[in-house]
Amino acid sequence: MSVTAELLGAAQIAARLGQHAPTPEQAAVIEAPLEPLLVVAGAGSGKTETMSARVVHLIANGLVEPDRILGLTFTRKAAGELSDRVRRRLRMLRRRGIGADGSALVAPTISTYNSYASGLVGDHALRLGIEPGSRLLGEAARWQLAYDVVEHWAVDLGLDLAPSTVTAAVLDLAGALGEHLCEPEALRAEAERLVEVLVSVPPGDRPRAGHRTDVDKVVGSLRDRAALVDLVVEFTARKRAHDLVDFSDQVAIAARLAQEVPEVGRAERDRFAVVLLDEYQDTSVAQLQLLGHLFGGAGDGLGHAVTAVGDPHQSIYGWRGASAGGLERFPDQFPARTADGTRPARVLALSTSWRNDHAVLAAANVVAGPLRDASRAVDLPVLAARPGARGGEVAVAMHATVEEEARAVAEFVATRRALLTARREGQAAPDDGGPEPVTAAVLCRKRSQFGLLDAALREAGLPVEVVGLGGLLSTPEVVDLVAALEVVHDPARGDSLMRLLTGPRLRLGAADLVALGDWAGEQVRRSRRAAERRDRSTEPAASGQAEGSTATAPTQDPPHPEAGRAVDDRDGSPGGSAPEPDVVDDRSIVDALDELPPAGWTSARGRSLSGPGRARLAELSAVLRALRQQAFLPVVDLVAETERMLGLDIEVAAVPGRGAAAARANLDAFRAVAASFSDSADVTGVGAFLAWLDAAQTEERGLEAPVAEMDPAAVQLLTVHASKGLEWDVVAVPGLVEGTFPDKPKTHGWITERGSLPTTLRGDRDNLPELRLSGVQDLADLHGRLETFKVDNAAHLRQEERRLAYVAVTRARSHLLLTGSWWRDGSRPTTSAPFLEEVAESEPVAAAEPIRVKRLAWAPSPTDDAAGQRPVKPEVPEVDPPTWPIVAPLGVERTARVGRAARAVLAALARDAQELPGSSPGRQAGADGDGTAGPGRQAGGDGDGTADLDDLGDLAHLEGLVEVLLAERRRRRAERSSVTLPAHLSASAVVRLADDREQFARQLRRPVPTAPSVHARRGTAFHAWVEQWYGRAALVDLDALPGADDDSSPLDPVLADLQRTFLESEWAGRTPLAIEVDVETPVGGLVVRSRIDAVFPEPDGGVVVVDWKTGRPPTDPAALRTRELQLALYRLAWARWRGLPLEQVRAGFYYVGSGETLRPAALPDVDELEEVIRGGTWTP
Repeated sequence: MSVTAELLGAAQIAARLGQHAPTPEQAAVIEAPLEPLLVVAGAGSGKTETMSARVVHLIANGLVEPDRILGLTFTRKAAGELSDRVRRRLRMLRRRGIGADGSALVAPTISTYNSYASGLVGDHALRLGIEPGSRLLGEAARWQLAYDVVEHWAVDLGLDLAPSTVTAAVLDLAGALGEHLCEPEALRAEAERLVEVLVSVPPGDRPRAGHRTDVDKVVGSLRDRAALVDLVVEFTARKRAHDLVDFSDQVAIAARLAQEVPEVGRAERDRFAVVLLDEYQDTSVAQLQLLGHLFGGAGDGLGHAVTAVGDPHQSIYGWRGASAGGLERFPDQFPARTADGTRPARVLALSTSWRNDHAVLAAANVVAGPLRDASRAVDLPVLAARPGARGGEVAVAMHATVEEEARAVAEFVATRRALLTARREGQAAPDDGGPEPVTAAVLCRKRSQFGLLDAALREAGLPVEVVGLGGLLSTPEVVDLVAALEVVHDPARGDSLMRLLTGPRLRLGAADLVALGDWAGEQVRRSRRAAERRDRSTEPAASGQAEGSTATAPTQDPPHPEAGRAVDDRDGSPGGSAPEPDVVDDRSIVDALDELPPAGWTSARGRSLSGPGRARLAELSAVLRALRQQAFLPVVDLVAETERMLGLDIEVAAVPGRGAAAARANLDAFRAVAASFSDSADVTGVGAFLAWLDAAQTEERGLEAPVAEMDPAAVQLLTVHASKGLEWDVVAVPGLVEGTFPDKPKTHGWITERGSLPTTLRGDRDNLPELRLSGVQDLADLHGRLETFKVDNAAHLRQEERRLAYVAVTRARSHLLLTGSWWRDGSRPTTSAPFLEEVAESEPVAAAEPIRVKRLAWAPSPTDDAAGQRPVKPEVPEVDPPTWPIVAPLGVERTARVGRAARAVLAALARDAQELPGSSPGRQAGADGDGTAGPGRQAGGDGDGTADLDDLGDLAHLEGLVEVLLAERRRRRAERSSVTLPAHLSASAVVRLADDREQFARQLRRPVPTAPSVHARRGTAFHAWVEQWYGRAALVDLDALPGADDDSSPLDPVLADLQRTFLESEWAGRTPLAIEVDVETPVGGLVVRSRIDAVFPEPDGGVVVVDWKTGRPPTDPAALRTRELQLALYRLAWARWRGLPLEQVRAGFYYVGSGETLRPAALPDVDELEEVIRGGTWTP
C-alpha cells in the first residue's frame, strides 16, 4: 500500500464521507501515531465511533493494510457492531476513491477476546503438547465432570460438606487458578503456610473465645482449600485425558503460549501491525498477560501500535476476575519507544457525553464523584454535555412500600413515554415515515425485583419485554419438548406429565385431573393387594416354623394407611379431594395414563373422566407410547421425532407476526444443543442428555436462547449488568436501598471463601485489600486485623456497586427515575442507598435554566422501633412466561374454517389408519369435537406451517383427493419389494441379519452411516493395543506401553482400566496362535468374512477362538444367543481354514468390562447357520 504525500486529517475524511467533524479530543485519538495509546472514554462518549474512525484514518492514509488490523472486544454483539461500522466506512471510502485501489475490499479482523485466544490455542497448542482439537466444555458439562470427580473420590478429605458444595468449590478454584496462571501446588503450599502462621499466634494475656472462633473459621477454610487441591488436579487431569477445555483453560493456555513460545508473539505481531482493545477495564489477569506478552513490553513487542479503550468507572465484573487496575497498569505494560529508551504509553481522554442530557449527566457525575482519585495515573475526567443537549429530567423518590414504588415506576414510565411520543409526533415531517418510537427500560440490581415491576407495568397498560429472565430451557415449546422426553425416559416423572396435561395445548380440566388421580390411586391399591397376597402365599405356616422358634409374630413394617380398609376399590373417606401423594407415588400417574380406565368407569368418590378429557388422555398416551418405543434412537433423532409427534413445529408456526425462521428459532437451537451433546459426551443416551439439561438449568441459566432483537415499542425489564452498552430515552432504576442496590456482601472475601485464591496468589493483588499478618502480637491483634480486612473488603465491593450504579444512570438519554422504598419483603425497614441520597441532595445543574432534581415523593423514614410494623406484606407475583399456542392465532372465522377442513382430512386418514406405518396417534383430531386440536399436530399447512388454507376449495373435493392419494399408497404398499443380499457379508452383518431381517433390508436398501461414538473408538483402540501387546514380548507394565510417556496424547482413563483388567486376565499370560486374522468361508450361498481377534491352543490339542468385547455381557438371553452366532461363524471359518474337525475348535467371548470369559456350551453347526441365513431360527 502506498502512502499518500500528505496525510488526510480526521476532519477532512469526515467531510468527504459526509459525517460530523470530530471534536478535538476525538481527532487526537483518530490521528494518534502508530504507538501504544490508552484512551479513557466515559459512558456515551462515542468510543466505538472514534475507534472505527481511527481504523478508517489509518487505511485511508495508507498507514496500514486493512487485514493487518486486529480489534478485540468482549461480546459477539459488540464485535459485530464495530465490524459493521468499519465495513460501512470502508465501503464509503471505496466509493469516494480514497485510499489505495482495492484496499477497502479487505476487512480488519474483529473478534472477541475468548475467540482470539481459542484461535491461538488451535494454531499453536501442540507447541505445549496439548491437542489443538480439544472440545469446549460448557458450564453444565463442566459441572457434571467435576461432580463425577467428587462423587467417585475414594480418599476421605475430612470435609463435612455436601457434594454439590465441594463441586462448586472445585470449579471455582480451578477457574481461579487458570485465570491467575497459578499452579495447584502453589495454592496448597500457600494455604498450608497461612494456616501455620495463624495457628502459631500466641493467645495473649486475655484471649476471648470469640476471637479464637473467628480465627478457626479462617483456618478451617484454608485447610479445606488445601484438601481440595487433589480434586482440582484430578478434575484437570480428566479434562486433559478426554481432550476437553473450558473458557478459562483457553485463555490460560494462550497466555502460556505467549509467555513460553516467543515465536507465537512474533507471528502475531507480523500478522497484526495495529491492535485495538475495547472495554479494557474488563480484561482478566490471564488476558492481560496474554496481550502483554504478545504485543507489549513483557515480550518483544515494545512500542507496538496497541490502542486500548476503557472506562475505570464501568469496571463491573470484578466477581469474574476483571479489574479497573488494568487500565492503570497499561502505560507501563505497553511502553513506547523513544530515542533514548522507553516511556509510558500516552493517555488520552474522551470526556464529552453524546448520549445524556444535562440533568442525567449531572446525576452520573455525582454518582461517580467518589470513584475519582486525583492521585491515580489514569482517571476519567468529569463528563461534559454535548453541544445542543437538552435539559433532561432526573427524578427521585422514596416510597413507603415496594408495592407503591412499583406503581410509581410504572406511572413515571407511562407518562414520560407519552410526553416524548407527543413531542416527536409534533416535530415529525409528514413524509418522513413517522417518528422513532420512544424507548424505555427499568433496570434492576436483582432478578427477584422483576415480579412486582412486571405486574405494575402491565397493569398500567404498558407492553413489557423481560430480558434475560430465562434461557432456552424456559421457552414454552422447549419446556413441552423436554417434559415429553422426561416422561418417556422416566415413568416416575409425574411432574413433567402434569406440564403436558395442564399446559395450554392439552388444557385438561381440574375435574379430569382429579379423576385421573383417583384412577392412579386405585391402581396403586390393586398392586399393593396383589403383592400382599403373594407375600401371604409364600409365608411359612405356623406349624412349619423351625424348631426352637418362638410363637411371636414376625416383625413387620408399620401398616400402610390403606390397611384395614374394605377389599373393594372404594375409598370411604368423606370429603377427600385427591388421593394421598404417597399412595399415588408408588404407581405413578404416568402408569395410570398408560392404562386408562374403561369407558364409563367411576371412582369410589364418584368421579369419572369426561368424554373429551378421556379422548385427550388416550391420544397423549398413544403419543408417549409411540415415543417410548423409539427411545433407542440417537438423541438428535428422538428430539426431532418428539417435536414432530407433539406437533410443536406447527404450533410455533401458527403464532402470528413471526417468519418461519424466527418461529422455529428455539426448536432449532434445542436441536443444535442435542447435536452438540451427542458429539461431545461419552454417554449419549436420552437419560444422560436429560441429566445434562438439569445441570444446564442451574449452571448455564437454562442455556443461551437465540438472540432476538429488542422490541422498541415495549418497556424492557432487565438487570443493570445486562444493560451495559445499551441506552434508552426513559430509564427507571428502582430498589436503591441498602441490601438491594447496593447489594450486601455475602462473604468476607478470600479468607472464608473456599473457592477463592489467597490475595498473595492473584495477579491483581495490588488493587485488592490486603490482610497484613507480619508482626502479629497475639490473638486479639490477629482478630483486629481480620476485622480490618473485612471492613476493607466490604468497602472494595461497595465501590463496585457504585460503578454499577454509574452504569445504570448513564443508560438514560433524557429522563431518569431513581427510587427506593422503606419497606420491602423483610420485617424491618431498609435504609436508602447513598447513590439516591447524593443525587437527591445535589446542586442544581447549570444550564440555560437551572435544572433541579425532582422529588416526586419522599415518604417519612420509619423509626427504629417500627420493626414488624410493615403496612402490607408484599406478595411478589411470578413473571408470567410467554404462553402458547395463541388462542385462534389465525382469527376466529378463519380458525373455524381450518378446523372444519382439518376434521375432514383427519377423518379420511382415520379410515386408513391401519395402512399408515409409523403413523402418530398424536396426528388425530381433537377429542372434544370442537375443532380444538389435542396434543397432536394442529391442522393446517405443510411441514413448515406456511400453507394457506383459504385455497382448499370445498370439503367434498378435498375428501375425494385424500381418498385417491391413500388408494395409490395402498397399491404401492401391496407391491412387495425384495432386497438381494450381497455376495459377501461380514460375520457381524450376519448377526444383524438374524436379529432383525427387516431392519437389515432397510439398511441395505438405503444405507445410513453409523454415528461415531466414544465406545466404538475405545473398542478400536483396545484391539490395536492388544495386538501390540502380543507383538512385543518384552512389555511388562502399562508404563512401558507405546504412548505411555507421550504427554501430548494421554491415555483415556477408561481405556487404561480396560488394559489393566486385560493384564490381570488369563489371556494376558497365554501365547496366541494368531492375532487379528481375516478369514473367509462360504455359508448358505454367501461368503462370510470374519476377523478373528485371537486363537489360543488348548491343552487337549484343540484351540479356542476368543473375541474381545470391551463392555459387559448382555443380560438378555436372546441377545446373548444372537451374539453367539458370531462365535459360531468364527469357529467354522478357523476350522475350515486350518482343516480341523469342528468339535476341536471351541470359542468364547472375553468381556473386558467385567473381566469374565463366557464359553457357550453349544454353538450352531453349518446346517443351523445356513438356516439362520435363510430366515430361520436357532435354539441351543
